[in-house]
Amino acid sequence: MPKIVDHDQRRKTIGATAMKVIAERGLEATKLVDIARLAGVTTGAVTHYFSDKDAILMAALEMAYDTMFANMERVKKGDNYSFLDIISKALPTTDESRVAMTVWLAFWSRSIAEPRVAEMQLEFHHRWQNIVSQELIRHYQRTKMPAPKDLESISQSITAQVNGLIIRGLVDKPDWPASRLHNCLKDYLEQIGIKGHQ
Repeated sequence: MPKIVDHDQRRKTIGATAMKVIAERGLEATKLVDIARLAGVTTGAVTHYFSDKDAILMAALEMAYDTMFANMERVKKGDNYSFLDIISKALPTTDESRVAMTVWLAFWSRSIAEPRVAEMQLEFHHRWQNIVSQELIRHYQRTKMPAPKDLESISQSITAQVNGLIIRGLVDKPDWPASRLHNCLKDYLEQIGIKGHQ
């Protein structure tokens, strides 16, 4: 009896493997043969699911964002989570999130020269920005505080702060461990009037 292949799972496995290779070697040094070897498949299997190297790299970027969004969704399943709880899921504080955010960062420089990559990055960034705005509104509702008129500006400043912390956590890991990233974000939110445990 022929082996039944779960094609959706195989595609996800290859995409997740591409994330790991990109995180370890960078975009330019990532090769299909390395992805195939680490995923335990042939290069033919990789090209069966992805038309070329660019297609698999873009799939890895999408998966990086999906990882962050999925981690946030898990937090949202709890009843008593804080704004800090959900926003901190974007920080590179676990092995999984470090890989995802390394891929995220690798693609930003490519976005400058490639409009298609820039468009995809901005699309995902707007989705992330919307989550921050929605969670800000939820925070003000829970604390029975009126939402400020400049909520969108506050949301943008928070995402900018988180982006900066992601970069510090990735390029200066010894000085910026998970605890420092978390505490720095908590302090920043408190400075702008958002208490971490509300």
